[in-house]
Amino acid sequence: MSLLPPNATVVERAMKMAAARIESVPTPARHMWNPQTCPAQLLPWLAWAFSVDSWDTAWSESQKRATIAASYGVHRRKGTIGAVKRALGALDLDISIVEWFQETPKGDPHTFRIAVSAAQDEAPMEKLLKLLAVLNSAKNLRSHLRSIDVSVLSSAELYTASATLIGNEITVDWPRLRLDGSWQLDGSQRLNGYRA
Repeated sequence: MSLLPPNATVVERAMKMAAARIESVPTPARHMWNPQTCPAQLLPWLAWAFSVDSWDTAWSESQKRATIAASYGVHRRKGTIGAVKRALGALDLDISIVEWFQETPKGDPHTFRIAVSAAQDEAPMEKLLKLLAVLNSAKNLRSHLRSIDVSVLSSAELYTASATLIGNEITVDWPRLRLDGSWQLDGSQRLNGYRA
């Protein structure tokens, strides 16, 4: 079906045919704006375009994608506890935030502490320093971090073994002595080469 009038010119009809083929032209740029489908080498530029506050080139590709995807939500709620949790969620650490009014007894107003739980090979100092940078960019200005409590979980494999021994019972018969009190066993007598 054509929307051109019956008296359309040759140029108008040629333009209609050219525009009809535009749908079959691949448009990879459409995928560039999606953090999940953007090519990995372009993620830093996508992070810049999404105004990601904290970026680390040493992150894994999944961490980079998660950070970019969380950026809109972080900026929308910036300064709230939800934004802080969302921003820290991209670090792949088990983090819980305890605000001053959630503590028993209550802490100083507008303070909070962070509890980080990680495996022993997942909590290097660089990651904890990055946590501080991400936290400072997402929290509100009046709230102050009181402490970071890090608990490192170590795991090891425990091996157990058991053995069953089968043996023989050996009885050694020594020459029978009759100790009726006539012997004095004070070390001065020898019985078959042994001191008695």
